[in-house]
Amino acid sequence: MAIAYLNGSWQPIEKAQVPVLDKGFMFGDGVYEVIPVYQSKPFAVEAHLTRLSKSLGAMRIPVPMSEEDWLTLFRVGISKADLTAAIIYVQVTRGVADVRSHVYGDSNPTVLITISPKPPTKSKRKFSLVVKEDFRWSRGYIKTISLAANTLVRNEAIAEGYDDAVLTRNGILTEASSSNVFIVKDGVIATPVANNYLLHGVTRSQVLNLARTEGLRFEERDIYLEELLEADEVWITATTIEIQPVHRINDQIVGNGEDGPVFKKISRLFRQLVCQST
Repeated sequence: MAIAYLNGSWQPIEKAQVPVLDKGFMFGDGVYEVIPVYQSKPFAVEAHLTRLSKSLGAMRIPVPMSEEDWLTLFRVGISKADLTAAIIYVQVTRGVADVRSHVYGDSNPTVLITISPKPPTKSKRKFSLVVKEDFRWSRGYIKTISLAANTLVRNEAIAEGYDDAVLTRNGILTEASSSNVFIVKDGVIATPVANNYLLHGVTRSQVLNLARTEGLRFEERDIYLEELLEADEVWITATTIEIQPVHRINDQIVGNGEDGPVFKKISRLFRQLVCQST
C-alpha cells in the first residue's frame, strides 16, 4: 500500500495534509528526489541523497536531517508499506510561513516522504518524442518542485499524439521533460554535458559508468538537433523508467524503428547492476 511520512508521523497517503501557507504550496519553493526500491532495498540511495543535499543548498533550504536518519526512515517506510518494488518520493519545502511573503523567513522545512508501488518500467508499445524549445530557467540541475514548465511541454506533446517532449535550446539538445537523453551513432554513445540547463540524472551517471566499465565508446558533448534526428538509436533515462528506447521523433522513425543493439546491451547491464545491488 502507499503511505506517507509528513513532519514526523507515518499516515495513509490520502490523509497527509500541509497548511496553505506552506512555501511549497504557495510558491513551489522546495526540492525533491525519487528513489527506486528493488527487493525492498533502496537503489543508488547515496547518490540520490547527495543530489538532494546539493539541491537544498542551491535553494538555501536547511538540510532537515542526516543521511543516517533518511535511511532509517526509508527502511521503516518500506516495511510499513510492505512493498518489494516501490518508489520513494522525498520532498522538502521551505516550510510554513506566518503570512504569504516572498521573503524566506525562518520557518522549519516541511519534510514529506511517500512510498508507492513501482510502476512498470518499459512500455511494450513504440515510444515517441516531439521536439520543443527549452524555455525553462537556467538552473535545471536543481531538482525543484517547480515543474510547471516541464509538465506544460509534456502535456502539449501528449495532446499532439506523442509520449513526451524532447527539448532543445538554440538548436542544442538539453533533455526530455523529466529524463536525460542519449543518442547512438555508428556505435558511439553520446549525451549532453551535465551543465546548468539539465538535471544531473542518477540513472544517466549509472549508464555512463556501465559504458566506461564495458569499454563502450561514449561522449559527453553538445548534441545538435540534426544529430538527434539522424541518430541510429535514441534513449531516455530516469529513475522511474530506467532506460527507455525511443522509436520516433516528430514524424521520423529512429533507426529501423526497433530497439537498437547498444540499448539492448546497456539495458542488460543495468538489470545486472540492479540484481547485484539487491
